[in-house]
Amino acid sequence: MINKLEICGLTKRFGEKTLFEDLDLTLVEPAVLWAPSGWGKTTLLRILMGLEVPDSGTVQGVGRVGAVFQEDRLCPQLTAVQNVELVLPEGKTQYKTQIVSDFQRFGYDERALALPARKLSGGQKRRAALLRALWAGCDTLLLDEPFTGMDPETMKKAAALLKERRGERAVLLATHDREAIRELGWRVIDLT
Repeated sequence: MINKLEICGLTKRFGEKTLFEDLDLTLVEPAVLWAPSGWGKTTLLRILMGLEVPDSGTVQGVGRVGAVFQEDRLCPQLTAVQNVELVLPEGKTQYKTQIVSDFQRFGYDERALALPARKLSGGQKRRAALLRALWAGCDTLLLDEPFTGMDPETMKKAAALLKERRGERAVLLATHDREAIRELGWRVIDLT
């Protein structure tokens, strides 16, 4: 059964600025949250994650969250594979071959797989953050600009993997990248 995410009457202000007011949204299928920078995409995702409090309104059905933040939030001393393993339950070594295969699908070679995250390029870090979210045992995926720093070919591979692996999870992906929106082909929610 697909997870259903419901947002009812959500309002968020910062001082005099209203980011959104009485926002109602029901998500059953994956969706892309679109708006220019500064319009509240990240704030809405942070509210859904429980990291920010709305001024009014309710959110239901989020459950456990797998997330990609605007910043990568990787453990810098761990490799990309080890960062993904952090979200796995006990016995995680059984998944290592599949995780390595996922990274290879994204163009990681043995050298990149051996590097600590702090030495990876920006695009490599984004791929690691996305794979970590996809491997997390979660009900909802909340992804904030997950394709930043990826070249067009890699972004297409990342979008394909996201579509393939989302399963029954609700997905809300925030971006202002129109090419990524076209590639995903999901419903677009325009906050403007």
